[in-house]
Amino acid sequence: LTLMPTTTPDLLTVRQAAHALGLSPRSVLHRITTGTLAATKIGDGRTSAYIVTRAEVERVQQAS
Repeated sequence: LTLMPTTTPDLLTVRQAAHALGLSPRSVLHRITTGTLAATKIGDGRTSAYIVTRAEVERVQQAS
């Protein structure tokens, strides 16, 4: 039996960031590509993903 950690992770997927911000994943991706939400791109090409830090999500939450 493996238990999930009870603390929130410091790195979030686009879907997790969207949930935390009350936005759709598409809206989060739009904010990333326009530069209003900082993220790190993982991988290259069409299959790449973005990682958003919890601190960045909290910054956006405080700004809105």
